[in-house]
Amino acid sequence: MNNVSYIAATMMVGMCLPVMASSNGALGKALGSPYLATLCAFLIAAIIVSLVITVTRTPLPGIAQVLSTNWVMWLGGVIIAMNILTFSIVPQKIGVGNTIIFFIAGQIISSVLIEHYGWLHYAAHPVNWARAGGIVLLVTGVILIKKF
Repeated sequence: MNNVSYIAATMMVGMCLPVMASSNGALGKALGSPYLATLCAFLIAAIIVSLVITVTRTPLPGIAQVLSTNWVMWLGGVIIAMNILTFSIVPQKIGVGNTIIFFIAGQIISSVLIEHYGWLHYAAHPVNWARAGGIVLLVTGVILIKKF
C-alpha cells in the first residue's frame, strides 16, 4: 500500500467512528448494559481478526516472544477497551457529534504532546507557532462543523 491508500483507509475508518458510537450505544440500551455491548464488540472484533489471521496465514508468536515484550506494548488493549466502552456510554449522554469532537480534540492534544517530547520512541517534533496555529484551526474547525 502507498501512503495515499493508508490515508484513505484511515479516513474511512475514522468515518465509521460516529456509526460505532451510535451502534454501541443502541446495543447497550438493547442489552441493558454498555458493558455487555462492549464485550459483544470485542467478541465480534476477535472473531474478525482471527479470520484475518487464518486467511493471511499469519504465524503466531511463541510464548518466549510474547513474554519478552514490554508492558507498555500492551496498553493498546486497555485503550481499545476504554475507547469502545466510551463509545457505548458517552454518545447517549452528550450526543454522537460532541463525543466525536472531544475524541478528536483528545487525539490532537496527545499526538502533539507525543511528538513534541518524542515520547513512545517517536522523533521529537517540537511545537512551533505554525503547528500551534494549525492545532487551534483544526480544533476550531471541528467545533464550527458541529455547531453549524
